[in-house]
Amino acid sequence: MTDRRTAHRTATHRGAPVVDVDLYGDEVIDRPHEVYSRIRDAGPVVWLPRHRMFAVGRFDDVRLALRDDATFRSGRGVAANPVANTLGHYTTLASDDATHMNRRMILMQSLTSRAIRPSLPTLEKEAADTVDRLLAQDHFDGIADFATRLPVQAVAELVGVKVTPEQMLNWGQSTFDGLGSANRRARGSLRGSLGLFLYTLAVGRRNVTPGGWASTVLDAADRGEIGRVEAKNMIIDFVAPSLDTTILSTGQLLWSLGTTPGLWERLRRDPDLIPTAVVEAVRIASPVRSFTRSVAAHTEFGGVQLRPRDRVAVVFAAANSDERHFHHPERFSLEWRGSNVGWGHGVHTCVGMQLAKLEMQTLLRAMVARVSSIEVSEPELLRNNCLQGFESFRASFR
Repeated sequence: MTDRRTAHRTATHRGAPVVDVDLYGDEVIDRPHEVYSRIRDAGPVVWLPRHRMFAVGRFDDVRLALRDDATFRSGRGVAANPVANTLGHYTTLASDDATHMNRRMILMQSLTSRAIRPSLPTLEKEAADTVDRLLAQDHFDGIADFATRLPVQAVAELVGVKVTPEQMLNWGQSTFDGLGSANRRARGSLRGSLGLFLYTLAVGRRNVTPGGWASTVLDAADRGEIGRVEAKNMIIDFVAPSLDTTILSTGQLLWSLGTTPGLWERLRRDPDLIPTAVVEAVRIASPVRSFTRSVAAHTEFGGVQLRPRDRVAVVFAAANSDERHFHHPERFSLEWRGSNVGWGHGVHTCVGMQLAKLEMQTLLRAMVARVSSIEVSEPELLRNNCLQGFESFRASFR
């Protein structure tokens, strides 16, 4: 006799196993790996009935979907609700083909390794000052005092919009909250995300710092490379993602250094491992839980028939904890030398990846020269529809 649980596990939608979870609910925030495991174990593609969309969570399948940008499209938006997809229409994230590459190349003028290299002395000084200040304290907040400091003080200035870093942080978290389903958090974030949208529509030369990243987008519009409205909206690409994802990855890095036996001592002995530690922290953190894609044409993926305009959630965080690809994925390891999808994959790989790496590596190098031990306490989890990580935790340097 088949019980209800068995029947539930074998239920399908167009051949895709049904997984009845709320990808944007508290269940995922509180028990993420339990939910990600259910999605992966069910099959290559699953159906999420609460959101009326499919999801992909295994590492190889996520990478395959991200590489196939001809089928899995971003131009209709990457959110799980139509309001956010409409507001993000002119951003680089929500674009395809030549339009995407044109916007991406304009952003990359500010974000290549060569372009950000002149900022290294500023980052090094801010990192050293941050570590020295925290060493003088009995304890500090691992997110607000450590992970947030460098992006807020250095990167916000590089973006060059004349608003406070606190406003940028509010806009960023609101924007990511708005990319989930139309739940309570998304509705509560609408004021913030709409505020950023309206700000960029009104932005002009008087609102940006000459020579800053935002001004380079306006320069491109002056040269006729992009439209004026397009340029204004592309400033969202600098403002929204430039802080939160790096902050959450940096917070995870500090947490892992304080909780993984022998890890900090090994990094101090061998600083050449710092770049590896940074990439591993991004894998563990997976600061962006997922984005969605819209299917362009009839296709079979993972044995499931997908139709045009089907919405598919590409769950980066599930892929980065896939035991099919990573040996003991829950562990922070300096032995793993492969790639992960914490910064995405394919044509939509994060344009700010090199800057994020530089920030985190700079902080670690400042710590190696000064900090002998790290202690952390239990964290408070961030509650956000698309961002994943820590809201706060107590830490100390010795």
